[in-house]
Amino acid sequence: RLRRSRVSRLIWLLAALGIAALAVVVVIWRDDGGESPAGSSEPTLVEVAGHPLAVPVNALRFADQRRPGPHPRLDLALLAPEMQGRDETNTARFDVAGEPPDVVWLTLAPVGGEMDSAGRLATIYRRFLVGDPLAPIAGLDGRHLSPKAGYGGEEVWYEPGVVHPFVARCWPLVPGGEPTTCHHEEAVAGLMIGWRFPKAMLATWAETRERLRARLAQWGVPREP
Repeated sequence: RLRRSRVSRLIWLLAALGIAALAVVVVIWRDDGGESPAGSSEPTLVEVAGHPLAVPVNALRFADQRRPGPHPRLDLALLAPEMQGRDETNTARFDVAGEPPDVVWLTLAPVGGEMDSAGRLATIYRRFLVGDPLAPIAGLDGRHLSPKAGYGGEEVWYEPGVVHPFVARCWPLVPGGEPTTCHHEEAVAGLMIGWRFPKAMLATWAETRERLRARLAQWGVPREP
């Protein structure tokens, strides 16, 4: 009887270990992104720079950032003008050779010692403006940046006559080509919000910014006062 009891305990122990191992495998599979974010608009509760946010799973680019809890930064991809993540109806718009024409790539991170785009215009970019002014785009003034200062083929676009203007630096993806990609950063409540987007979106920059701010506010990101 004692021997049978020991055998039974051993069988139960092995079974329990097997179940535990299976549970670990399932958790690892899920954490490694085994479940595609496409189609899942359920929010995940994350935190960055002390701000609790509820961000849809399909808006977050990387599997490890879809886990609830604090993160050092968040990387998102949103379709414009809808400002929504990837799902089964729009995945083809994300999967475009080269750079998708209507996707905004976002980064949310704590403000460090860096300046936002308006600060760079005031302290850096203005020192390296060269050539004649470019034809305005949607109320933005544009200038070339000096290749001698390391800005080969780059442009800066800015909102004139504004204390804290919208500013975007644009560059070519191919050396010697025309600028096609732009980047803008703004600091809000301890968060540095950066977004990269196709230069063609400069034509609707004010609308794009407003739609983006409204969407981020829905998820818990503070708006500018």
